[in-house]
Formats: sequence, C-alpha cells, structure tokens
Amino acid sequence: MSVVRRFATIPGPRPLPLLGNSWRFAIGQKPWQTRSLDVTLWNLRALAGAGGAAKVAKLFGHPDLVFPFCAEETAKVYRREDSMPHRAVAPCLKHYKQELRKDFFGDEPGLIGVHGMPWSKFRSKVSKALVAPEAAKAAVPSLDDVAVDFLDRLEKIMDHNREMPKDFLTELYKWALESVGAWALGTRLGCLSEKDNDAKEIIKNIHGFFHSVPELELSAPLWRIYSTKAYKTYVDALDSFRNLCLKRLTDKGVCAKIAKSSGEQVATILALDLLLVGVDTTAAAAASTMYLLAKNSRAQCRLQAELDNSLPVGRMLNSQDLERLPYLRACIKEALRMKPVILGNGRCLQSDAIISGYEVPKGSHIVFPHYIMSNEERYFPNPHDYTPERWLRDKERTDDHVSSKSCYIEMETNDKICEHAKAALIAERQREVGIHPFASLPFGFGRRMCIGKRFAEVELQLMLAKVFHKYNVSWRYGELTYSVTPTYVANEPLQFTLDNRKKRK
Repeated sequence: MSVVRRFATIPGPRPLPLLGNSWRFAIGQKPWQTRSLDVTLWNLRALAGAGGAAKVAKLFGHPDLVFPFCAEETAKVYRREDSMPHRAVAPCLKHYKQELRKDFFGDEPGLIGVHGMPWSKFRSKVSKALVAPEAAKAAVPSLDDVAVDFLDRLEKIMDHNREMPKDFLTELYKWALESVGAWALGTRLGCLSEKDNDAKEIIKNIHGFFHSVPELELSAPLWRIYSTKAYKTYVDALDSFRNLCLKRLTDKGVCAKIAKSSGEQVATILALDLLLVGVDTTAAAAASTMYLLAKNSRAQCRLQAELDNSLPVGRMLNSQDLERLPYLRACIKEALRMKPVILGNGRCLQSDAIISGYEVPKGSHIVFPHYIMSNEERYFPNPHDYTPERWLRDKERTDDHVSSKSCYIEMETNDKICEHAKAALIAERQREVGIHPFASLPFGFGRRMCIGKRFAEVELQLMLAKVFHKYNVSWRYGELTYSVTPTYVANEPLQFTLDNRKKRK
C-alpha cells in the first residue's frame, strides 16, 4: 500500500514570509508571468517530477493551487464531484454582478463566476435550449449566412498579394461575435459591415474587456483598493455588453425561447455570459486551426479533398452536410489539442481528497493543466506534429497510405519520409496508446462543461469548411508564439495568404 504524503510536501515555488508567491507574478519574474502561463505550467510540470503534482501556495486573495499532471487523477477528481461542482470564482466578475450591478442581476447570477445552488438554478432554466443537439442544428442556416458574409469580407480586406491584414484576429473576433448574435440573440449585429457604428463600439469593448481580464483576475487585485484603469475598462465593457443584449434581444434565437419560459432578465443575463465566453474562445480556436492547416499542406489537401467530395453545390449547408465531414472535425480537435484556447480547467475541493498520492485539504483549487497533458508524448505520440488522423475512428480512416511497420523503419533511416507515411505511423501509434478521455478537455467536463459547445463547433465547422473549400491557405512567416490574454492566442499578426482554388468540374 502506497504511503500518502502530506500537503506541505507537494513540490512548487517556495513562498516568502508575508509576500507568499504573489510577488512572483506581481514583478513578472520568469517564468511567473500571467501572459506566459504556458511557460509557467511547463515549469511546474518539471517541478512535479515523477510524483505528478505541483503546488503554488500563498497567493494573495486566492486559495492554494494544486496541479495534477495526470489524466487519471483528473478523471478521479471530476468523477467524485457532486451535482453542483465548484469552480474558482472570478472575483471581479462576481463583484460586478453581485455588488456593482446588483440592481440589474438581483438573484440571477448567470453561469460564469458563480457556483452552488444559484448557479444550478440558473443553469436549469437555460440548459435545455442550449445543450440539446437539435438546438445547434437549428442554428445552421443563420450561421451559414454569417460564414458566407465572412468570406465576402475576406475578399475586401486582403491586400494585392492576397494577404490578410495585420489585425486579422480582430476580423475573427467580429465573425465570432456576429455568429453568437445570430444564434443567441436571433439578430445580425453588423460586425462584418464597415458602416455599423454599434458594431465598432462592440469590437472596441471586446478588446478592452479581454485585455483587462488577465490583470484583474490573474494578478494582485489592486482594483479592490482603487479603481484601476483596467477595472474601469472592464466595467465599461460589461455595461456596454449588457445594454447591447437588452437592445438587441429579439423574438428569435435561443435567448428568445428562454425569455418566454423564464423571463427577459434571465435571457439577457444568459446573452451577456454567452458574449463573454463565446467570442474570444471561438475566434482563438479558428485562428489556431487556420494556422496549423496553413503550415501543413498534407493535412490541408486531405481536408480539401473531403470538402470537394462532400459539400453541396448551389445551396447553403445544413447539419447533414456537416455530419459528412469527419476529417474537418478531426482538424479542429487536433488544433484544440495543441493550442487549447484555455490552458486548464479547475475545481474547488468541497472535501479533503488524496490527489497524486498527496493529502489535499478542502478549499484548495485544483487546476487540470490539459494544455500540458495534451502535449505530452505519453498521451499523444509525436505531440508536436499536427496529425488530425489520430482522431479518426476506424470507419473514417480511408487514407492511411502506408503500413505503420514499414513507416517505422523509414522514419529511423530516412529524413525525407513521405508526410503521408509519417501521419499514418503517428495515427497507428495513437491507436495503440488510445486517447485518454481526460487528457484533452478543451471544453471542460461534466455539468460545468462549456454550455455553448455545440454552437461553437458548428460555427467553426461552417466557417473553416467554406474558407478551405474556396482557398489554399498558406503561411509565409516564422513560427507563431502564444500568450494568455486570458485565451491562448498568437502574439504575431495572422497574415495568412488566401489563393483561390481551381473550380470543381
């Protein structure tokens, strides 16, 4: 029987008297920087060693953080939680909803930054309209219209070399926001139009909101002492989003159904939460998928072959069309494995537990660093190779060109091995290892899984299908670097080149 080790023995950076570990993030000492949390996680992984867990203790205003770098330990924690799982509270958002704007929110807290019975009651009012597969399928026509308009916009914003502008990530934000407006509010917000002043204000506030979150939620909470610039930007943006939801709520869309069953207040609060979590995340996922496909001509060609064979000509796409695109879905999954938009999920322990052989007390915050696990060799062979084939089911594997045994010999002796053969080998090795269901969780797990997951998947599939069906997408620059803002996005401009493909006969 293994010996259970004390909580104090979990490896991690040593806190200083009075200052704890907060000083590391406050001064931005490497690798303890909020924008470089990917580097921080790799550092913690090294500290965890064979024990498989690390700890960051004594953070001002936060509980101790425990990081189990093991998919099986992640599964144990998730599976022991009750019907009301607790996540770490976002202090600034909680302050906004429960104090600053309590006159509007009242007893309806929404889905973000809350837990327990208030969260569970609110979720029960809105979940049926969001999680049912039929809900996302019904949104396909409106989201297809958005994707069509986005392609039209691509032609307008590319330069004479057919290259995207330096602010292309902003264009992806606009597309994602327009998409959320279409299926949630039942209206077009005008984000893909140059003339809509409301849309420009929305985009401005999106930038302000998302760039203020890391400072407010991940760094020392100075906003509790005085109104910092980031705090003012944050509140102004939330007020703007709230007014937008009130102004643009229609009798169509998912929120209209909820307004009929639970009232306009609940529908408006849900719409606000969907804007807060459904724009930057989907845009970041689209950006990384485009980037990884642009750099991998083999995967892009295979995707385009699937699109040529499966997409209809002369009519809009429907949900049945999307179901015939397994390789597209695999491309998105592989991108989210390598570049998840959120580096980890978390839970607050409601009772003492043993995690990775350590005693962990109630109240500790457990962070599941799936960014690390999904980029480790033990779970995903050749983790740094973009290989969508690893996600295909047996009946979907129609293009494994070379047997894995012959490929293995070549990989050891020939640097110029065919990329198809290498992909086949990686896919075969992945089949042997299997895919642990808790090693890559880009949308979370359980009752606190992303409630808009199905809609986000449809948005991505429609837009990416149209882009790669029409264009050859290439990348002419160096390797992108990424930062946490709080989503995991590229630092450099996304200047893709889009060349028209030859028309199908």
